Amino acid sequence: MAAPAITFYDWPYSPFCMKVRAILDHKGVEYRAVNPLRHLRSIRRRGRVGKVPALEIDGELIVDSTDIAYVLEASFPDPPLLPRDPRQRALCHAIEDWADESLYFIGLYYRWHDLEGREPIPRAFGKSLTGRIAYRFYLKRILGQLRGQGTSRKTPEHVNRDLERHLEAVGELLTPGPHALGDRAYLCDFALWGQLNYLSKTPAGGRAIESRSPVREYLRRIKA
Repeated sequence: MAAPAITFYDWPYSPFCMKVRAILDHKGVEYRAVNPLRHLRSIRRRGRVGKVPALEIDGELIVDSTDIAYVLEASFPDPPLLPRDPRQRALCHAIEDWADESLYFIGLYYRWHDLEGREPIPRAFGKSLTGRIAYRFYLKRILGQLRGQGTSRKTPEHVNRDLERHLEAVGELLTPGPHALGDRAYLCDFALWGQLNYLSKTPAGGRAIESRSPVREYLRRIKA
């Protein structure tokens, strides 16, 4: 039976794309990576939510990193993304959701709201008309998300306390390790890695992570 044709609409700077890319590579799935900036209208029309990551498998488009992960798990079950034990599976879900819904906004803050973090973003989108329009669109959208969610309404000192508490929790979660739930990497690890990896590339987040060896080594371990 022929392997399914897989196209991954991958914006390499997105923590959710990092998560999906790591899962694809972990499972050894062959795929074609495509720059989503050239397909934004099609992704919005077909996926309805208008965001990446998006994965096309034999013509079917799946959006949302968690939905993509579950489709990949059903199609490529080895190595598994989900623990067999029900309690471990529940913990995996809780950690994944915490990473995707809480750590995510800390990373966004230090990349888009913090001026030191925002400085290199326009270069990532490029100088083309499409790239410049996309940058302005996402800047407005993300700053609005940060304000609506509440992170950017906090003082910088408050956000820094949140960051330190999150990283302390990650360090404890990884003790004794080597992964969040023990010896095997599961879906929660790829979600956690995507958000931490994104955060580590911001000036403030990178400094905070570099000072915490368990978190720093975890990032290197998952990447390897």
